[in-house]
Amino acid sequence: MRVYQCDGCYKIIENPHTVKMKEFYVGIDTEYFTRIKTLVKSKRKIKIQLCDDCYKGLHVIAEKKERENND
Repeated sequence: MRVYQCDGCYKIIENPHTVKMKEFYVGIDTEYFTRIKTLVKSKRKIKIQLCDDCYKGLHVIAEKKERENND
């Protein structure tokens, strides 16, 4: 039997909710010879496992944010 650990609260769970999240990175790349600074944007999708409480909490946060944007 496989054991999972919640990526939010780190407790051991048996039946996780798998969520695809987007991770964003913004940095500055500097070229030495030309002394030009360019903005580097990167994003990738990562999979995380969440327990039931963290999964529901994530949805509550999303709904609250959506209501604030609509008002």
